[in-house]
Amino acid sequence: MAIQTTYAENISAAKAGMIANTEPATTISRTAQDAAGVDFGLAVVQGTNDGDCRISATSDTAILGIAVRQVSVNPSTPNKFAQYESVAVMTKGVIWVNATKAVAAGDDVWVTVNGATFNDTDAGSGASVQIANARWDTSTTAAGLAKVRLG
Repeated sequence: MAIQTTYAENISAAKAGMIANTEPATTISRTAQDAAGVDFGLAVVQGTNDGDCRISATSDTAILGIAVRQVSVNPSTPNKFAQYESVAVMTKGVIWVNATKAVAAGDDVWVTVNGATFNDTDAGSGASVQIANARWDTSTTAAGLAKVRLG
């Protein structure tokens, strides 16, 4: 049995997909539709079948929610839900995501639909969709982790 001999002096404050606080939140359960699975902290949309979800793609216009990080997932895919796994999707609450650029608290939340990345502006030409009733809860000075309030 291996024994841990090195330890980080500081642990990270958050990771994408972590629930950010203890406020009441709403999560729903969906099944990961695609072979690529669903990464924690990314925007998901309704899948092809009832009860499915997938990462947003170019033609999507409505975000279902954000995939919540779980500790009890398949060890072969430690940072995502594998295909056919049950995905926890936050539809209301505060969650950590990776912003692709500097964002300001209070600004609208936009998702680049081909890849489900987050920012605070419309990329134009149908390349992004605004998440209804969502605001940045914290600011960043560059790309990095920030809280999104859904709701």
